[in-house]
Amino acid sequence: KEDSVKWMQRRVEEYRSGKNDMHEAIEDFDDMEKLGQGFSSADPLEEVDIGDGSVPRPTFINANMRADQRGKVCALLREFVDCFAWNYTEMPGLSRDLVGHRLPIKSSFRPHKQPLRRFNPSIYDRIKDEIDRLLKARFIRPCRYAEWISNIVPVEKKNTDKIRVCIDFRDLNKATPKDEYPMPIADMLINDASGHKVISFLDGNAGYNQIFMAEEDMFKTAFRCPGFVGLFEWTVMTFGLKNAGATYQRAMNLIFHDLLGIVLEIYIDDVVVKSDGFDHHLADL
Repeated sequence: KEDSVKWMQRRVEEYRSGKNDMHEAIEDFDDMEKLGQGFSSADPLEEVDIGDGSVPRPTFINANMRADQRGKVCALLREFVDCFAWNYTEMPGLSRDLVGHRLPIKSSFRPHKQPLRRFNPSIYDRIKDEIDRLLKARFIRPCRYAEWISNIVPVEKKNTDKIRVCIDFRDLNKATPKDEYPMPIADMLINDASGHKVISFLDGNAGYNQIFMAEEDMFKTAFRCPGFVGLFEWTVMTFGLKNAGATYQRAMNLIFHDLLGIVLEIYIDDVVVKSDGFDHHLADL
């Protein structure tokens, strides 16, 4: 039992060390050839195309599987290829009846508008390009009325000349009370999953952006861009907002309630499917 726990811990640590949730964004869908690149695993990975040949549908599987196991896994993925979102237009978002992200404000706090920061005019066009991408994905919309206004924090993307637009929500987060929804303990999940013969790690792409903001709270997420770009607000939950992890965990627990602790474990947006045999694992997946 102890050896299996250490094995599981090593794989979880390796998996999460190569994973940065802040980098999940719509650009992951822009270049189909880049889908999945940068994903890290303790085991060697093999890229496979699960599409019908007309459009690339790349994903990654364990390269150590036997040939017969590889064939069965690929067949399963191809059978359910339509269940995966290959474009942000294929992400309808979770029903508001299931979950939505709220931003209650403590009574002792008043709305705050951050002073506009100055940026080098040379990056204005790159910021505008990123804003246009978010607008196209319908993750943001123009804001007509704002009481809370946050600034953007432009971050250059690795190995590109593009800009990632992060938001400084520190003032808003200070005014937001903590969501006391119980979060899982990673060590307990590792203990529960270890000892199983077959394990798969699943990671939702742009998972936070599939949860809508509560309509009455969208204006609180307003942010402004330099120059002529404008003022916008988020229509979906984004990174940096307080309690986003709790909201996502709540959604996952509601969706997979009947399977939790039986065939899978969930830690926010990381899903571990666990089985006692390969054929059982295919059925569980």
